[in-house]
Amino acid sequence: MVSQKSHFARFQRKSWVARVLTVAVVAGLMACARAPVSPRPETFSPGDHLVGTYYFYWYKWPTEHFFDGSLEKRDDALTDHFPRPKTVDYESVAWHERELSDIAWCGIDFVLPVYWGAPGAYDLPHGIFSVRGLDALQKARDELLARGKRCPRIGMFFDTSTLLNALRREKPLNGKPDLTTSHGKEVFYGTIRDYWRRLDRKHWATLGGRPIIGLYSASFAAGFDQSTFDYLDENFERDFGVRPHVIAERSWRRIKAGGFYRWGAALGGPFIDDVAQIGPGYDDRAVPGRSTPIRDREDGRFYEHSWVEAIKSGRPIVLIETWNEMHEGTSICDSAEYGRKYMRLTRKYVRLWKSRAKIKKEIELEHPKPLPRGPSDRGRQFAKERDLFIDFAKTDAKGLRIVGQPDGVFETTQEGGRRCVRATPAETTYLYFAVPDPFFYNLHERVLVEIEYLDSGSGMIILQYDSHDQGAHLGGAYTTGETIQRQGTGRWLAHTFRLDNAAFLNRQNGATDFRFALTGDPVCLSRVAVRKPAKKK
Repeated sequence: MVSQKSHFARFQRKSWVARVLTVAVVAGLMACARAPVSPRPETFSPGDHLVGTYYFYWYKWPTEHFFDGSLEKRDDALTDHFPRPKTVDYESVAWHERELSDIAWCGIDFVLPVYWGAPGAYDLPHGIFSVRGLDALQKARDELLARGKRCPRIGMFFDTSTLLNALRREKPLNGKPDLTTSHGKEVFYGTIRDYWRRLDRKHWATLGGRPIIGLYSASFAAGFDQSTFDYLDENFERDFGVRPHVIAERSWRRIKAGGFYRWGAALGGPFIDDVAQIGPGYDDRAVPGRSTPIRDREDGRFYEHSWVEAIKSGRPIVLIETWNEMHEGTSICDSAEYGRKYMRLTRKYVRLWKSRAKIKKEIELEHPKPLPRGPSDRGRQFAKERDLFIDFAKTDAKGLRIVGQPDGVFETTQEGGRRCVRATPAETTYLYFAVPDPFFYNLHERVLVEIEYLDSGSGMIILQYDSHDQGAHLGGAYTTGETIQRQGTGRWLAHTFRLDNAAFLNRQNGATDFRFALTGDPVCLSRVAVRKPAKKK
């Protein structure tokens, strides 16, 4: 973009052009003064009981988000299916009209469109649908309002995975921005600014006059602190005259926000934080490479159970996960599998919610916890082994794998005289490891996890593993074990973690079984091993 200064410099010696330009500028300013100002949106009040839902609008039949691989293979990637798939198109005003009408019929107050736009990436597929789909969405709302129809307002769900360098074509491609730096703050704020600039104010979902932003996981940022959000508030107020109301995923919990929620309620919920997050169930078996547990819908009982707990909690906002994420089977919209069943349930419980009804009933579930996937026969040659390892110093391995993830980016390097693996520097990041199922899957015996690490700098190494402890996070998938506090001796040290209740059901990200949560200075590991001690006779 050419600056105003350089633009005007071209004409400073051409007085007649300057005079014409002056007239044109004045005329333009007068026209702007006469142009109608988009009215401020009506606002929800802090005392209102509100219901919102996550709105996935990335679908375009048949080329986008319907099939995996080539279209000829017709490898269906959806668990739930639209009843009229050929009409589904993020650029179709008619499709958005139907969805918004159905959402309004349920009594839902606002939608959080899942936004994948990012500065520097608007010409990529995820940027294209984010922009064009948002334009069609607000046109649909315009037409519904013009016909006097009730319609949910529009907030924003910032899918923070777009912070990843690879999705913004920024080098290094395996990196992620530090949101405490000037560049990182501008990437973070720029995404939010561009969204709200595109959305007409009359459509804004606001609480106390402040536009509602749902913020996804902090794991896609290399670092953040309160200054990140101070920058957001100050710049948003400068550009829009008001500060946003941010509802942040709990991984951002060290900052001040309008409220916190937990993602994953469709699988492990309901989750009751500042906001009540609920969902109908979870099943992503149609998505290649997944091994996430399944949350059986139990013919609607799990969804009803979640609604009952949300109403009992008295939280002012309920967020439904999701309206139409069809790949992971979390939809409540009209579908080929369930018809309008979950819409009717939503309408029923929204009415109870808004009437401040007192609910005493309990809904018993046949499966109170998510159901694990069956074991794989991959690695069957390790079934009779007593120990597995991966040795980065010797570039050798037996069965144990390190698995890269968006929140677990790593690199091999040389530190302390050894070749080792190091997590990409971040405030908190992870290293994930997968154990072959034939070696250990859903057993009830002790297992040892051994590591060799460089004791440099400061910070912690925290083992989080997939266990039988149903009371731990996500039904035990992320059970916190021992913690190593680094002392900064500069020596290579060894440590053994003793796990008496390991399950290793592949329930962690990337179908892994345990991970190390790493804080502080970068951590280097030269060897990781898993061992089954000899059984006592």
